[in-house]
Formats: sequence, structure tokens, C-alpha cells
Amino acid sequence: MAGYQIPPGTIVNNIKSLLRERYKQGFPIIKEIIQNANDGRATTLEFGIVKELGNSVQHPLLKIPALFFLNDGTFSKSDREAISCFGIDANAKDKGKIGKFGLGQKSIFHFCEAFFYIARSHDIQEGCGEFINPWANYDGFDSKRPEWGEICAEDRQIIEDYLIRQNLVKSQSSYFLLWIPLRQQMADERCILANYYNDAKSVESNLPEDMKMRIGQLLPLLRHIRNVRYWLEKDGGSLQPQFSVGLDSHNPCERCIYPNSQNEIIQPDEHDLQGKIIISADATGIRFAGKERILPANDFSLLLGQNPESVSNSFWDDLQQSSYWTKRVSINESAESESIPDKSIPHCAVVFTKQSPNNRNKAKLTLQWSVFLPLASDDSSPEGAEQEAYEVIDCEGEQDYTVFLHGYFFLDSGRKYIEGLQKIRTGGFIQKTPTNEDEMIAQWNYLLATKGTLKLLLPALENFTKIHSLSTQDISNVAQAFSRSHLFKSKVYKQSICSEYQWVFRIKPSRSAWELIPINANVKSLPSIPPNWEIFPALRDLAENHYLIHTGKPNLLSNETSLDWQEQEIIDFLKSLDLNLLFTQATNVNFFVNFLIQNKKIIGQSQIQTCLINLIREVFITIGIKKLQQEQFHEALKKIIALIHPEKRWKLKQVTFNEQAIQLVLSELYQLDIEQPLLIYELFEPTSAASSGSLSNEQVKSLLTRLSQLLTAETTQKVAKVIVEQILEQTNSLEIVLNLVSNLPLFFGYNHQHDKTYIYSYLGLQQFKQKYFLFRGDKRDYETAIATAVKAALPECNLIFIEPKISIILGKTSAFKAIPKFDSQSCLQLLATKPDLANSTQRANLLKELINYV
Repeated sequence: MAGYQIPPGTIVNNIKSLLRERYKQGFPIIKEIIQNANDGRATTLEFGIVKELGNSVQHPLLKIPALFFLNDGTFSKSDREAISCFGIDANAKDKGKIGKFGLGQKSIFHFCEAFFYIARSHDIQEGCGEFINPWANYDGFDSKRPEWGEICAEDRQIIEDYLIRQNLVKSQSSYFLLWIPLRQQMADERCILANYYNDAKSVESNLPEDMKMRIGQLLPLLRHIRNVRYWLEKDGGSLQPQFSVGLDSHNPCERCIYPNSQNEIIQPDEHDLQGKIIISADATGIRFAGKERILPANDFSLLLGQNPESVSNSFWDDLQQSSYWTKRVSINESAESESIPDKSIPHCAVVFTKQSPNNRNKAKLTLQWSVFLPLASDDSSPEGAEQEAYEVIDCEGEQDYTVFLHGYFFLDSGRKYIEGLQKIRTGGFIQKTPTNEDEMIAQWNYLLATKGTLKLLLPALENFTKIHSLSTQDISNVAQAFSRSHLFKSKVYKQSICSEYQWVFRIKPSRSAWELIPINANVKSLPSIPPNWEIFPALRDLAENHYLIHTGKPNLLSNETSLDWQEQEIIDFLKSLDLNLLFTQATNVNFFVNFLIQNKKIIGQSQIQTCLINLIREVFITIGIKKLQQEQFHEALKKIIALIHPEKRWKLKQVTFNEQAIQLVLSELYQLDIEQPLLIYELFEPTSAASSGSLSNEQVKSLLTRLSQLLTAETTQKVAKVIVEQILEQTNSLEIVLNLVSNLPLFFGYNHQHDKTYIYSYLGLQQFKQKYFLFRGDKRDYETAIATAVKAALPECNLIFIEPKISIILGKTSAFKAIPKFDSQSCLQLLATKPDLANSTQRANLLKELINYV
């Protein structure tokens, strides 16, 4: 039976496709090399560019500029077999390694046509080295360039001696070296890619300017690599360091303890991450913190159709034995291929980093999905599925932040995106027990993302802020940027992010700060931090058992979380206020106003309206209109009053008298047992939604009764008189009301006979009217000649003059129709009643006045 043939050029074509479609030029190459070094358990990676090794070497490709990568990791016999294979995953069985396609190292062909490797390790103590040429046939012969032969032992030794001289390795120490001759343009123009590199500058032009910072951001999620240094060869042949990136040994450092090849049994676990990375001489460097977690089997029970409450004890083994679980061809120590189930490690982590902005005016928050190393980035302007792996949001402040969202996901082979992530975010994903390999991959990614990575985000944020002592403002900046992200706006993602915890700015009397709170927490919102807790004792008590949060902060809350206050809570809040303290400062009142406005909807409920009306009434009594008119309180009070329904308010027009007198009268009226409507003095009438309430007859009676008492006191008489007139002018049942208070002295009348003003009742004025003794008019009317003459001629008649305004009010009743002015006609009507007359001498003037009017 025939198998596939691999004719010359097949490998080269595969490499071309790999470079164009999966591994882009630039930083992705560095990233893959770092991953390979970490998989080899290396702690140090050195890389750089050399000009050449001179004429002492024999191989022609050692006589040209080269890029090298050197690490101190292990190199096994299976690694030796795998490095010359294409697409074979030598790491498939090793749970401690994160590489899985056997393709990443081939990304170096962006820079070269062929490369050398040299290694020495515990497994290969004598060392080894080869020249890997994809143009060569199976026997290693390149017919077009026969001089590109195997590397000889002498050349290997020259390279090793070079590394020793540069103090990069020690004699007989373990190391692995990739020596990558830079692609030069050849006469035959044969090349994998027509991209040529003549020196360090041409290589660096394809690497990002912030390469050292990006390298630093890779270290938190790796287990082994601790230091990376970049070198350039100077004149004279010596290498000089250009930058170094490394973990700060003077600070606590906790990195991922997974994957771990020594742990065969997968058990749920959680581990805090933290540390600092030094970037050359930059003292600030990169600070990181987060969490990693191994998830329990019951989170993945759906994959095998099991009950989450009773998954099998051998679940992870059973999963790998599933006919739908993906498998990968690997190579063993005997150089034989074998089919190995893909790793099924339910490992996830979230790491936050902060660092100085990279020569930008605006700070950024970057959200980066990762499988230990970040996936697609802005290197390649990702489109479609790749966009899901990378998001950048403007961030306030002076720090850049990056969030790495890691999980042991199934990826595309180019490590650009997580399979099915876009469908998960947009809510188009359907959970089901897999019936084929594609569904198994998609379901695994969904469960790992929603039950693992996303759930860790808020606990990781808390860990980050505590370990690195972020200020309240810095935390707010991060939360604000995150709240604007596509990630948090996704309903599916947000549901997972906030499934266990929420991130809020919690307000407490002792200390207000950002805090991680349970998803079932009883949350209430406040517009800001109370300026004085003594004013609001109900809030102080509530803060002990509830979570009061600042709505002005970018809280990260579940969509299901209710921030609404209950009716009784608002009532308790209003009743607990210390009004004297409240009106000591504008900040206190403004907080109160904002609290009410924030709860405007529930403030409209009947019982709360009643409570608020009583409170405003007490404010007018306790604080007084003089203080309330101050600029710092006036507008705020009008806003509070505006929250009372217009039909529950009745406006009193402004009175132009002494403020003290006005206050005395208003205080008396507010103490009456009139719940609604609330009397609003015109100075405090809201500019919108004018008061439209009306007084009942009984309420008018109550007001007039108290005003009648106030009319007798000199200090309150004038103010009470004006308010009586206002009430009577606005009542809809004037005659009924006046009959209810018919005996109350309410009306000022000038008794002409006594030359004195008295306060008369409605009933008393009626009696004067019936005797034709009641007239409308003021001083001009009762100081006329005819009025003076009547006073002398009719000594037993008490002529009563009431002001025109009162006469108009009373004129609306049936008993007081057409109250006359005092003139000859009304005088004749009075005389027609045959009143007792004075002697002739006293009557003479009256007779003369009447003759004048005839």
C-alpha cells in the first residue's frame, strides 16, 4: 500500500504557507522562541545579532551576519528528533510543556534559509549539533548549493568557544543554541521569502520598538524563564547588552505553578500570582499580580454527558479516551511516531500588569486572551476571529495596564485566536454534549472561558490592587476603561465575570474603598460618600449589613444586581436625619438632594411623599426661612421641594414684611396637623412643576383658626392678615368656609365712631351689613365731610369701613353682595332705617352735606 510521497520543495512550500498565514514577521517570532525555551525549562534566554565568525569557520553560512538564540534549558533525544521534523508535536505527552503544534520554531525562517542548532545537556553530555536545511533532500544534500553541508565538529567548537568568550555559557554546561544566518540575496535568487537582512539594523526594523516591554509581559504566565537579554556585536567582536528583562529577585515572586509534568492527577487548586519585572535600568518596570486556578471536573461534566453532581472519579482519563477528544501525532525517544490525546488541563489564570506608557500621551488598558503567551496582537491588525483575542481601550491616568486572560484553550495552529471565542461573546453558542471533535473543542473552550478564566477576572483584580497598592483613582481608571470594553459589554462574558463576585467602590463610615463583594450581596447605591455620617444615622446603621456603593464610580456589577432602595429604607433614612447638622454646610444638603434625585422614582410613592412633606415642614420650622434663603441652601431646597408632587403643595405668596414676623407665622402654621398639601412659601417654589394643590374646607378652617390668634399679636398681625386674605382668595368654597369660622375674628375694620380699628368676625360683619353700617373704603373714605357729619349726627351708629380687598373677597358671598362706599346714597339708606339722631346742632352739618349732593 502506497503512502504520500514528499518530493523536493514540499517542505519549503509548507514553510512559506506557515510564515504567510500563521506566524507573522516581528515579535511573534521572539514569542515562539521564548515559549520553546520555557518548555525546555530554561531560566535564561540570550539573543542577539553577530556580524560573522570570520575565516576560521568552514561553513559558508557561518561567515555572514547571524541572529542567535541561546538558553540554558534541557535538550532531550526526542527534542533532537523533533527539531528536524515538520509539524510533529514532541511535547504532546509532556503536561509541563505548553507548545503543541511543533511549528512555532519554524517561524525563524522569516530571517533565514537554513539554520544551525548546537546543544549540550544531561541526556546528551557529549553535545550535538546539526545544520537544518529545508532545501536539502532526505540525505541532507542540497543540489543547488552543495556547499551548504553539515556542520563539522571544528565549527561547532568554534561557536561554543565564542559563546564562552562572551561569557554566555560555561564549559561543559547545558545549553541550547539556535544560530540563524541572516538571509542574503544570492545569485540564483532561490529563497523561501524574498526578504533580505544584511545587518542588525535590517533585523531590528522588523521588531517592535517596545520589544523589551513586550518580553517583560510574557514572563508572569511562564514557569521557568526568569531573564532575557538582547545583545549586539560591536566593533572588535565583543557583544554588548542592549537591554535585559528579568524577574526582580528583591520582591516576592509567585508565577504559575501549572502546567506541571509531575502532577499526573488533576485536582482543583488556586494560587495567587505576583511579582515585579525589571526592564534594564527602568526602576518602575512591570508590576504584575493575579490568580491561577485548576477547575473541578464537574465544571466539564457536559463533555461526557455526566451529572455535574456525580462525575466519574476517572473523569479526566475518560475524557482523553473519548472518541471525540482530539489527538496529536508525536515522536518518542525511539524516533517513532505515536498518536497522543491532546492535553486536557482545566487550567486558567488572569494576570494584571501595570507599566509606564510607551511614548504615548494617552494611557491604555489592553485585554489580551492568552494560552500562557498572548494570542493575536496589534502587530498584524487582526480581523475576524483574531480581533476577539485583543482589545485596547483608552485609560485615564499615567499608567498602562494589561490584562492577560489565560486558559488551556484549543487554538488555531498559528496561535492567533481561540476556536469559537467570537460566537461565545456574541451569545450565539449553544451548550451541548459533543458528538464530534469540532464540537468537543468548542465546548471545552466555552466551559474553560465561562467557568474559569472570566470568573477569575475580578478576584485577580482585587489581588492586583492590594499587592501593588493602587490608589483609589488608579483603580477607578482601570475599572472605568474595563467597563467600556467589548468584553464587559458582552452579556455572556459579563454574566461569567460577575457570577461569583462584583467589584464596587464600597462606602463605609470607617473607610470607603474598592472592594470585591459576593454576587448575592445586598447592594444599595449612594450618589457620593456622605460628608458627615452623624447627619445620616440610618445610612451608618445600614452600612454595617449592606453594601453601600458610590454610583459615581465605575462599579462592575452583574446585570441582575438591583440597586433600588426599598420604601421603608427611604422612610427610615428621612426620619433619622439631624436637620440642624444637615444645614450647617452646603455639601451636606447637596448630598441629601442628590440622594433623593437618585431615588426619584421611589420618592414618588405615597408614604415617602408624606414623610418628605413632614421633613420639609420641620425644616421650615427648625432652620427658618432666613437661613434657607442663603445661596448655599436656597436652590438645593427648591430641588427637594420639586420632588414633592405639585398637587401635594400649596403656594403662599411672598409677604413683604419683617422676616422674623414671617417666620413666626409660618412656624405656627407648619405646626398644625395638616399633612397635605405642604404650604410652600413663594421664595422656595420650584422653577418647574408649580404647586397645584388645594386646601380642604377643614384645612382652611384649621389655618384660619390659628391665624385668627396671630392677628391679635402686634408682631404677627400684619403677616397673618395678608395670609388670611391669600387663603380666602384661593379657596373654592368661600361661603362654606366662612360659615365654618363665622365667629373667628379675621377681618380688620375701622370703627368710625370709635376712631379705631378692630378685628371682626364674619358673623359680626354680617350684622353690621344688615344695619347698613358696613362700608368699603379706606382713610380717604371715612375722613370725608359727609362721613364726619354722619358721625356727629348718628352717635349710636358704629360705621365700619373695611378695606377694598376684603370687600372684594366678602363680596363673593351671598351675605355681602355689593358692599357700598360711603356716599350720599348710602347715607340716605342708613337714615331710612330711622336711627336715633343727635340734637339739631349736631345734625346741621349732615343736612348741609346732603343738600350739597341733591
